[in-house]
Amino acid sequence: MAKAADAGRAARDLRLVVAAHAVSTYGSYLNLVALGLFTLELTGSAAQTGLFMAVRLAAGFLMGPVSGLLAGRHRRTRLMIGADLLSAATLALLVAAPDGARPVAVYLLAVVLGCGQTLWGVALRSELPDLAGPARRARANARLVAARSVAMLLGFASAGVLVAWLGYEVAFLLDAGTYVLSAGLLARVPARRPVAAAPEAAGPTGPRAWAGVGVLRAVAPVVAAMIGVRAADAFGSAAHNVGIPVQASLVHPDSPAAYAAVFLTSWAVGSLAAGRWCARLAARTGQVGSPRAFGVATCLMSLFFVLAFTDPPLWLLIPLTLAAGAADGYAEISYTTRLQGVDESRRARLFGFASAAQNAGFGLGMIGCAVALDRVAPFPVVAVAHGIACAVALAFLLAQTVRPQGRRDPPARADRHDDPPTPRTAEVTP
Repeated sequence: MAKAADAGRAARDLRLVVAAHAVSTYGSYLNLVALGLFTLELTGSAAQTGLFMAVRLAAGFLMGPVSGLLAGRHRRTRLMIGADLLSAATLALLVAAPDGARPVAVYLLAVVLGCGQTLWGVALRSELPDLAGPARRARANARLVAARSVAMLLGFASAGVLVAWLGYEVAFLLDAGTYVLSAGLLARVPARRPVAAAPEAAGPTGPRAWAGVGVLRAVAPVVAAMIGVRAADAFGSAAHNVGIPVQASLVHPDSPAAYAAVFLTSWAVGSLAAGRWCARLAARTGQVGSPRAFGVATCLMSLFFVLAFTDPPLWLLIPLTLAAGAADGYAEISYTTRLQGVDESRRARLFGFASAAQNAGFGLGMIGCAVALDRVAPFPVVAVAHGIACAVALAFLLAQTVRPQGRRDPPARADRHDDPPTPRTAEVTP
């Protein structure tokens, strides 16, 4: 009876966290659109709008290692609640600010949202294996990807409508309400204190420890390589994120918004399908993917996105973007599940470093591709950026193929920790 009750409470807590993730993600995509439009109207400058996004990305990049430290030492659900409430308060402050103070408030909000979103994600992915149980982490990750896909779809779809019908202030207050609701859901989840690192694993205390780089020496080499592939994937993803509006205005100048909506909706549906399929697979077999499957999925995702920018007819564009979303969702689930397999005392620091690497890749891609799109058509820009991501993934696959048979990683099984024990002389971080 006691075990059944514990399992019921764990399932309830997981449902609450998935719901909070969906609500918070919806708020993030809602303000991504609404704040971009608001900044452009407020400043009248496309450069200022780009600077707002750059500040948000830079804040997220710098917050990655800090998030790893915080999530490794403090109760993670409380960190997530704090990030949600701070985001809600800053949005309310923007609404209440006088017109003259709003340009400053917008950049303050960019910093808060960038830091808060990174902290939320690192804390969530570090906590999930303990929340869902070691045998269910792959299934839980699949449910998170499915919930995120639905939230992204609703956020993009409703942002323009809310701004047009209700105005920016009401849209921002509704956005703040999503963060408050997320915090309320998380408040019902018990806050567990993380396991502290053993004294011999405390590692250095200098800048390398702060950045989280030392933790890479304490985990399996394949984990560090997967982080590198994911950073390259983020660089490629920046190209199609920047390129979609430009492509839409070129190929469908009469209805660019409709073209972009079809593109993003198909991608989200594909990601949702991957999440649902992986959840069923994890429930049936207890595992999802492998490092090699992750590399193949990353290559396929890049290939499908490049093909989607060749101006195919609508009947072909939809399946291409569906396939890209499905490959992207599968790669993300495989990647997250594998990183969660490291020892808990290192997990938060590892996710903090991984978050910084992805933000760096995405930020560099946004800047480089935005500059290139001023001079070149979207297709070659997307082809080069995703070509780089695909090349890195192929190198990863080649390395996996030539590794000795005994050292190859098995599929990302949910009930094991694959990393070797750390010798006392190894440089690791808590």
